[in-house]
Amino acid sequence: MELKVSFLNCISHGDCAVITFKEDDDLRCIVIDGGENDDSAQALREYLEQEGVEKIDLMVGTHIDSDHIEGLSQFVKQELKQQDKGEPCISITQFWGPKPSQDHMSTYGPSAVEEMHASQRFVIEGVVQNDRLYDRLQKAQVPVHHPALDDQPKNPFRSVRLEVLGPDTQISADEIKSTALGLTTRESEGTVEITSLNDLEAAITRNAEAMALQADRNANNQSIVLRLTPADADPDSEDTWQFLFPGDAGPAAWDSMVGNKKVKPRLSAKVLKLPHHGSRNGLDDAGADQVKPTYSIVSVGQKHGIPDEDVLKMVQSRNSEILCTQRNCGTKKKSACYSVCGAKCPAKDDPKTITFTLNTDTGRCTITPAGRACQHSW
Repeated sequence: MELKVSFLNCISHGDCAVITFKEDDDLRCIVIDGGENDDSAQALREYLEQEGVEKIDLMVGTHIDSDHIEGLSQFVKQELKQQDKGEPCISITQFWGPKPSQDHMSTYGPSAVEEMHASQRFVIEGVVQNDRLYDRLQKAQVPVHHPALDDQPKNPFRSVRLEVLGPDTQISADEIKSTALGLTTRESEGTVEITSLNDLEAAITRNAEAMALQADRNANNQSIVLRLTPADADPDSEDTWQFLFPGDAGPAAWDSMVGNKKVKPRLSAKVLKLPHHGSRNGLDDAGADQVKPTYSIVSVGQKHGIPDEDVLKMVQSRNSEILCTQRNCGTKKKSACYSVCGAKCPAKDDPKTITFTLNTDTGRCTITPAGRACQHSW
């Protein structure tokens, strides 16, 4: 069987991976995350059309951050439009993702969101976008599951093994939203209650950035972590190709996974999609020691100043080759790669989708484009 795992160049920013293989002579497809906007959604659609995909058997949104789920939302929106017009569309069989909020943040109104601290706005917009994605999935009549260690979904495939390694449990987006707004801050008299607009405004300004950062960490550490292996191979053998997709899992998530006796041995992977786009608020030393990746993929755009140098050093010191979808040369916050010269950066001015094509019968795997590994010594 040919198993193809592609880490898409999302055009702008974000994560998007597509896995394709044949099962019963039918082409199967898994999509994990979708980047952050219309450009990412279009890049995904073009890749699927190029591969002859007419149906996504499983779509996964790892967590609520917009650079992972907004592209999926835009993709579903476009396919619904195609369907309404009676034109060819790419259907979705099922979706795995984080829980939406119960009341939808839109009830607070756009003006309340505009008044928030920028960090708060990022988290709340992620909640709103995740809610919007669920609305569109419901309209498309796509079954939804919220995977976690305590709520394992049934693997929908026979040819590949798909393991859920995190989170321990799925928390509601309402909890993340409340943390971002400061609504769960404990004071001497107990939990602060919001009974008026003045109370809401006071809560929004109280420790806004700290609360938002905590909420963002909560969202990242809620990332659905998946490991993919061929079904007929020993998933833990050194000869097996394992692909690990950890979303934006941060140190707390890695502590939990490494500390779980059942999960820990399942973290090993030849190919690791670096969490949080190579940010230092992602993979830690304990996680790197357990995964021991042969290849580390950095899916990155032109913002946020990532990847970080200490993360690149971390994986490179463990003899892992680094492959980037593009080089982050944004000037607002400079990445570690900003000043790396073209001769040492195959990704410089050359954004590419990185594809692993594995023959599961022979174990031979080819990587395209060739010569993509980082040449810089971190």
